[in-house]
Amino acid sequence: MKVRVEVTTEGGVKSSMEKEGDLQHEMLKQLTITEVVKFLKAQLTPLSVEDEEFTIKERLASFLRFHQRAPAGWFTSSQIKKIYEAEYEENVRLSTISTYLASMHSDGILERKGSRAKRQYRVVPSKLEIPVLFDLGNGSPEVDTLNLNRSP
Repeated sequence: MKVRVEVTTEGGVKSSMEKEGDLQHEMLKQLTITEVVKFLKAQLTPLSVEDEEFTIKERLASFLRFHQRAPAGWFTSSQIKKIYEAEYEENVRLSTISTYLASMHSDGILERKGSRAKRQYRVVPSKLEIPVLFDLGNGSPEVDTLNLNRSP
């Protein structure tokens, strides 16, 4: 049996991985799924946003979605300001952070709660599931789902 996964970027760059072998055994099947998930996460996670060409908003959005130091639950503008400044070694006004967080809420990237004075945000969980067809050569292909979600 052969499993091949290919990711094509908007720019047309292709990355792929291939695994071949006997996946009749559940352990080998799970190992293959784990390898595919790691590959897809690596391909779907954005490149470093420390480049000067990215705006503060783009860096902030990427940080909140993908960075390991990003808060997993609810957070305030002040908390994000401190973390952002420490991570990127760049001073940014609290009003700028607040404006971008509100914009990301409007874009559906963040959820928010609380009054204006006690506003809190959190990242909306990603919904990325990829169906995978495993043909084990026994006439009964199996479908499994790769779940690449990030939960708050």
